[in-house]
Amino acid sequence: MPKIVDRKQRRDEVAAALWRVAYRDGWSAVSLRRVAAEAGLSLGSVQHYFAGTDDLLNYAVGGVLDALDDQLVGQLTTLADPQHAQSTVRRVLQSMIPGAAEGSDPSSAPVPDNVWQIQVMAWLTVVGRAAQNPEMSARLSAGSDRLAQVIAAAIRMSAPRHSLDDAQRDARGLLSLVEGLLLQLARRDISPAEASIVIARFVAVVFTH
Repeated sequence: MPKIVDRKQRRDEVAAALWRVAYRDGWSAVSLRRVAAEAGLSLGSVQHYFAGTDDLLNYAVGGVLDALDDQLVGQLTTLADPQHAQSTVRRVLQSMIPGAAEGSDPSSAPVPDNVWQIQVMAWLTVVGRAAQNPEMSARLSAGSDRLAQVIAAAIRMSAPRHSLDDAQRDARGLLSLVEGLLLQLARRDISPAEASIVIARFVAVVFTH
């Protein structure tokens, strides 16, 4: 009896192999043949799921966007809790940094360097493609807008003297800080732990302003 293969699971495995090849060997090395070898599959098997490299990359980028959407839902749910607004905002922002221990389970093992570096590369790839894709750009912007609004509400809840405009500017500033830290992570100027400390410092400044 032939083995039944879950189509989405196999496509996800191939997409994960694409990110590993791109991270380790550079984008010039990415091909269906190289990705197939990385995934432990034959070229013909990969071609059964993807028409070509662009088709595979589009699927891989879509997977990152779906993961970001899932993360956003979790972040908005967490921020809906009115208690401990400062620590909640800090944890949410730290959760946006791949490999950062704070904001998640502190007892968990550190994320291996190659894993968080691949995640950062995938995020940067999505941002780069969004610049050429209005639909993708709108999807990212909508998520950022929703998150900024909820962070601004948390700031005002904890510090009522903040005007709405100031809270919104501070929320945007914090999100911009995270994006800047992601770029520094991509260059390996800082570590996830250092980025997490920077976030904690600036969140404290916003909430005690």
